[in-house]
Amino acid sequence: MENSPTDIASVSHWESVWKKTGFVRRFSTLNYYDFRLSKVFESLIAPGSRVIEIGCGGSRWIGYFDRMMRCETWGIDYSPEGLAIAEKGNSGRQRVRLVAGDFFDHSALPSEYFDFIYSLGFIEHFTDAELVTRRMFQILRPGGKVMTLVPNFLSAYGSIQKIVNRKTFDKHVIMTKAMLDAAHLAVGMKAVAPARFFGCFGPGVVDYGSWQQLVLPPIRLTQHLACWSLYGLHLDRESRLNSPYIVGVYEKQKVS
Repeated sequence: MENSPTDIASVSHWESVWKKTGFVRRFSTLNYYDFRLSKVFESLIAPGSRVIEIGCGGSRWIGYFDRMMRCETWGIDYSPEGLAIAEKGNSGRQRVRLVAGDFFDHSALPSEYFDFIYSLGFIEHFTDAELVTRRMFQILRPGGKVMTLVPNFLSAYGSIQKIVNRKTFDKHVIMTKAMLDAAHLAVGMKAVAPARFFGCFGPGVVDYGSWQQLVLPPIRLTQHLACWSLYGLHLDRESRLNSPYIVGVYEKQKVS
């Protein structure tokens, strides 16, 4: 596509990922990170909002926004396998519209339409983050908000990723908080909540490659036991050292 940044992940990578996955894990407030993210989302949007997930392959959040937030819910993905999983998990939902296509294709999505755009691991797979945020800006209505989340590979999680699956590590641009903010501010958005470290403990953010199916269940169990325990004690501190994610919220200002 014209004015598209280089995609260092590629369709073939995501097709491989989703072929191994094959299903949507449903949203649950028993999941620490589902609970934490849902609180962020609830603070940013109202029922009936027009919402879109960028890179919605295999998403469990499409159903959340439709069923629980009662939004007009969109998603877009260029991976047929990933989109098929999302479609299977959301069949029969009248307010859901899933688009098969390239996010940078201007004919795929309406301009200045969405009240809220979110992505959970998308922008860091492109060489020029500003081109990604510029496209977000184009489809966001004035006054609308963007929430962008990326993995915190500045931490030990990045080092672990590099060791256990270097191919996956190489498909990421390692982003700092300043880089995430800059990519959004450069296209005319303002920071509602500047980028910050998010979450207390998260080895589940790592792709363990051929070991994924074996090691992920005990890792996730340990992760959630630790996080819920720390949350209950008000000790779930967030920092560059231990947080698995970086998240920022930005707004397209209204023209006065």
